[in-house]
Amino acid sequence: MHRIRNCSPEHQDSASLTLTRDQVTLWADRIASGQDEFPTDLLDPDRSALAHEVREKLRLRLMRLVARAIAKQLVSGPPKEGDPC
Repeated sequence: MHRIRNCSPEHQDSASLTLTRDQVTLWADRIASGQDEFPTDLLDPDRSALAHEVREKLRLRLMRLVARAIAKQLVSGPPKEGDPC
């Protein structure tokens, strides 16, 4: 698993250190695209922020996929009889 440098608890000197917004965004991008796994060793505030960001990225990807499918169907017209969707 790819780790973002100096952001996991084993690299932190104090439990009060947290991920920056940029680190959360970068890590969420990697997790949402399947390039990385969700870390199990984050402090609760970081884990919650990262989970929220990953959910948002996945939700937006799903919305774009559905929008593209609808647009494609609108452009190509109604399906012919016997064609799937």
